[in-house]
Amino acid sequence: MPSMELIAFFSFLAVAVAQHVKVEPAVFGYVGNQVVLRCQFVDPDSNIEVTQVTWVKDPSGAKQNLAVHNPQYGTNYPVDTNQRIHFRNASLTDASLVIDRLLMTDDGIYSCEFATYPEGNQEAATNLTVLAEPRISGNPMPVNSGKSPVPVASCIAADGKPPASIIWRGTVPGNTTMELTQNADGTTTVTSQYQAVPSSELDGMTLECVVTHRTLERPDVINIALTIRYPPIVTIEGYDDNWYLDREHASLTCNVKANPAVTSYRWYMNGGDLPSEVRAMGHQLTVDQVTYQVNGTFSCEASNILGKTKDSINIFVREHKAAVTSNAGAIAGGVIGGILALLLLACLAGFLLQRRRRGGEAAGSYDPKTRVFGDGNGAARADFTYRPDSDSEKGPSLEPTTPTTTVNAAAEMENLLQSPAPMDNYYQDEEEEEDEKVPISSDPTTEDDMESQRDGSIISKKAVYV
Repeated sequence: MPSMELIAFFSFLAVAVAQHVKVEPAVFGYVGNQVVLRCQFVDPDSNIEVTQVTWVKDPSGAKQNLAVHNPQYGTNYPVDTNQRIHFRNASLTDASLVIDRLLMTDDGIYSCEFATYPEGNQEAATNLTVLAEPRISGNPMPVNSGKSPVPVASCIAADGKPPASIIWRGTVPGNTTMELTQNADGTTTVTSQYQAVPSSELDGMTLECVVTHRTLERPDVINIALTIRYPPIVTIEGYDDNWYLDREHASLTCNVKANPAVTSYRWYMNGGDLPSEVRAMGHQLTVDQVTYQVNGTFSCEASNILGKTKDSINIFVREHKAAVTSNAGAIAGGVIGGILALLLLACLAGFLLQRRRRGGEAAGSYDPKTRVFGDGNGAARADFTYRPDSDSEKGPSLEPTTPTTTVNAAAEMENLLQSPAPMDNYYQDEEEEEDEKVPISSDPTTEDDMESQRDGSIISKKAVYV
């Protein structure tokens, strides 16, 4: 491929030496396609006479004439190119050259030269770069499981020009290698490999090989599923710890992962043959009816071309069927218990709030002077009085009391008379007024009938209260 310095040199010549010759400094083409190398002679004043036009490849090296046009002698193509190379429209002002079915060997520098009078030869150069789209492929590299990193996938971009770029994407831990091979025709083959520690976990995992190239509109992505070969990995399933006498159709399953596939299964009990009650078919073992003969250790052995592996399980035969407990009841009980606890807390909070509100209202409306006595005719009247020394000190209490005797009224008056001085006149007036309405009895039998209360009052033991 021509160096950038050489391209710049010929571009300078096209501008500085041959101002009349106009070409494209750089042209790109694709293998197998057509390309046009444009070349025109510009003479606005028509003072220059053109006598011949010639296309030359590699003018600084092994100079090779490709096409010549002379008005007197006609058009000639000195090199046999099977008519791939020809003038688009041969004339002394337009010498554009067409190259069909591009080959990699067409890559190089082309010079368009005009023979003129009186200024002599004038020329300009075009650098033709032939691009080759790479052939892309990606494949897994089957390997056996091991402990050292090895190539597990390969991605190739062959015969590309310029060289392709390859990157890997995926979750497989590992690293990559890159190798470039120069081909005789000027193309390059790029080979990249992905290396990882092969294990059964990697088998079937996918890597993405992403190839970018100038000839591609978008990156080409190849999905590669890894192939890791490993001996069987065996696990026995199906035992529910509830094999009891006379149970029917109890079974075990020999689950196996392997690459390549398992070629054979073998079941045995306690290291020997299976009892008559047991049937084994491939990876499945079935006990038609459980007896004490199947109480022991069952083993399953699976084989492939890489080896064989086994797993064992101990079977305990019960006399009776074990009670099956379900987590559903426990879960439901827990949910219901939680709901009840929340309701209880809500009720308790509401009760405390209501009680606090009642306490505030009672404290704000309490009047120690309020007393309700009889109506003056001896009829009892209810007395709703706040009792600070009662059992309800923590909150307001509305206790209906019914004075039934004059002795009870007198006791109430006596308690009131012991109140602070500012209230004496008020309670004294109340007492005198009450004395006028209800005479105090001095009957001894009445006094024996009286009973003192915790709040200081006395009531009759025999009276009927309504």
